Amino acid sequence: MSKQKSSRPTKGDVRNRRKHRDTDTTKPVADLQDSDSQHFKQRRRSSLRAGLAVMGGRAAGALSRRLHLGGGTSIAGLVAQSVYPGIVGHLSKQLAHGSILVTGTNGKTTTSGLIAAILSDAGFRVWRNREGSNLMRGVAGALVIRAQPNGHLRRSGQAISIFEVDEAVMSQAVRTIPPRVAVFTNLFRDQLDRYGEVDSVSARWRYAVSLLPDTTTLILNADDPSTAQLGELFSGKVMYYGIDDPSLDFAAQQGPAAERHQAIDTRTCPFCGGEYIYTLQYYSHLGHYRCSKCLRTRPEADVRAVKVSTDGIDRLRMQVETATQQEEIVIPLAGFYNVYNALAAIAASLALGIARDPIVSGIEQFKPAFGRGERVQVEGRTLRLLLAKNPTGFNEVLRTLFNNGTFRHLLLVLNDNVADGRDISWIWDVDFERIVQHIATLTVAGTRALDLALRLKYAGIEPQDISIVTSGPLRAAKSIIQSKAHRMRGRGRLATAEAGRGSELIAIGDGLINQVSTKGYGIANALDSAIRRTPADETLFVVPTYTGLLEIHHELERRGLTPHYWEEKGP
Repeated sequence: MSKQKSSRPTKGDVRNRRKHRDTDTTKPVADLQDSDSQHFKQRRRSSLRAGLAVMGGRAAGALSRRLHLGGGTSIAGLVAQSVYPGIVGHLSKQLAHGSILVTGTNGKTTTSGLIAAILSDAGFRVWRNREGSNLMRGVAGALVIRAQPNGHLRRSGQAISIFEVDEAVMSQAVRTIPPRVAVFTNLFRDQLDRYGEVDSVSARWRYAVSLLPDTTTLILNADDPSTAQLGELFSGKVMYYGIDDPSLDFAAQQGPAAERHQAIDTRTCPFCGGEYIYTLQYYSHLGHYRCSKCLRTRPEADVRAVKVSTDGIDRLRMQVETATQQEEIVIPLAGFYNVYNALAAIAASLALGIARDPIVSGIEQFKPAFGRGERVQVEGRTLRLLLAKNPTGFNEVLRTLFNNGTFRHLLLVLNDNVADGRDISWIWDVDFERIVQHIATLTVAGTRALDLALRLKYAGIEPQDISIVTSGPLRAAKSIIQSKAHRMRGRGRLATAEAGRGSELIAIGDGLINQVSTKGYGIANALDSAIRRTPADETLFVVPTYTGLLEIHHELERRGLTPHYWEEKGP
């Protein structure tokens, strides 16, 4: 019979327990309970602050709409952030399907809209900051208007968000909203007084990419060396998109003078300083390139357009190839640049595992975004709104409108408000020479209408063919300009130009002042003048800078011709 083991602990057991007790780092039960309690209290405080922020923001938005001061979306985000600076992070973490961030100089709005249309067709509930700005207050507003007073998103956050983000705040957005997908469209010179040269924005983007979690998929334009180089800095998954159609090479299309029609914003490699050499160049610095010094080359595109053709001014056809399929897709938008926007949307959708059918249907049934080819019927004429806010964007709009020698009716609006950039010297890099001899009627307007008229005169357009509608009374405009000139007297013509209105002064002395409308001023009169000069059943193309677009749209809203931008339907 074996002896039964005693339950009494031995000396060795006691020593082992004492040793374990001395080295054990586990918190006592009481400490764990205190920690849980503190965590619960912290969450409760956050929810309380978020609820107050939501109520304050939504109240501010409602008041803004009641007083007809706007859609109340950006002010909602601004107030909510002032109440609770962490409101964006608090709400975005509740999104069941995460977030997509889209940034870049050109194409952010259209790319975001295309992604939204695809995901909507795929069955997702899609939330965007379409109603507000692309700064953090606009992102905050988009979340706040979809939140409840308890600080939680409606419908338990069962949505995916697509946030269009300004180039300068991408790093802030990434820190606050770790995205599932981050899309960088392109990098061009834009608002020099705000952003600086492209190198400044590129440095900010490199920092933003360093903050991305490895779980993010990075979507980059392979044809833009300033954007494609970000892929070398990221350890997570990278997908590239681009065009592989030699027939679109602008040097082959336009011959030795091709570069005259282009504003080249990136010429050297950021890693070694060597110049880029191109085998294909589509526009500006976009194309197939290699560095002459370190021999870095354009990365292979995962999503590529191998054949692109126009189908009238309103449609593009592209043959798209990926590793597993080939598909022809019709893009219902004007402008070659929209091929890149569609490819970016396809790449982002594939990164999310979206199937073929919603990708095709989402793109082919897409409706133009506010001011990006939008069509409005006015007094028997069609208005087409085409935003152009920098030299490359303007050149591509002109390329779209005048690629076959067609005569066009134009209203050009140039403003120098803060959102446009105070420095409008970039208009001298726009290829207005392209449109000479192809203008049916031409009206120019905006705060810098005289500057634009002067540029057009130097392009070769006769002054009598330019109708100028200033933003204020002509007598007041003359007084301001002449007063500035008097203060700058003796400092030379260059100094006068640097004072901000030098080219307007030159315009007054260059015969253009005689073309200024005497029947009124401001955007409403400019619109009326351009419409009257456009025959019935024809199209007036309106090409404004950013705040000019807002003014035009506001005037169309006032006349009941288009809904308020925050009331527009769609994903």
